[in-house]
Amino acid sequence: MKSAVSRGVVAVSVVAALGLTAACSGSGGDGKGDGGSGSGGKKPSQSAGPAGTSAAEKLEKSALATGDVKKYKVEKASADKSAPPSAAVRPGECRSLSDMLRATAPEGAKAHVVRTLSSTDIEDATSTDVELLAYDKAGAEKTMNALRSASKSKKCATFGVGGHRYFGVRPQPASVGGDESVSFKLASRAGEFLARDKVTVVRSGSTLMSFHASNVFDPEAVKSAGESAGESARDGDPEVADAIVDAQLEKAEKAEKAEKAEKAEKAEKAEK
Repeated sequence: MKSAVSRGVVAVSVVAALGLTAACSGSGGDGKGDGGSGSGGKKPSQSAGPAGTSAAEKLEKSALATGDVKKYKVEKASADKSAPPSAAVRPGECRSLSDMLRATAPEGAKAHVVRTLSSTDIEDATSTDVELLAYDKAGAEKTMNALRSASKSKKCATFGVGGHRYFGVRPQPASVGGDESVSFKLASRAGEFLARDKVTVVRSGSTLMSFHASNVFDPEAVKSAGESAGESARDGDPEVADAIVDAQLEKAEKAEKAEKAEKAEKAEKAEK
């Protein structure tokens, strides 16, 4: 049974999360001169594949929908959340980490789609953003290498995005399928609240799947509630649910097989 403090976090988590989104998208610069990619206002291209289907359309077919994961509600990200990043990242080598903290398409991504999953269990205060990113294979591998390096770098143990500060960055074990995976956790302040995040990124061919779980708690409220409630809340770091990862990998695999079958059918008809 979760504590009353932990349950109370559900009510404030949306407000705090909105504060974090605003902080990340603030006017801290355009990304230039921060040692990063300088892609502040650059939108992802919507390139078409061999069959004429755009990268975004392919990702939409792979994206999760309500009913795909039991006990989870699935929603599309809002237009505001999908806006391109504009805040400078310092140190610049930590940009790959910040790119995965908001539902934005990093430089090099051909397209992206985002879904937000929330549990139907009112006791569960964790929300999970699932972002699908289309690259060419070399770009996908390069992004994974940058994430792996940054999550282990002492320089990125604490980093800033505009006027917002993230701290406690630590790599985490990651073995969840796909061709390779990277996972890390970190935290930040949102007023009097402590926001905690865990991100797992999986590469499957040229597609990246980012799973960003987050929750928020009030240290002062925990302190007032007593030691037992405090221990419960402190141990409540967000986790990316296996059910979400498994469902996304399965749906992406089915979409890929369906696309290959469709191409084969068209090629066969063209030969006749």
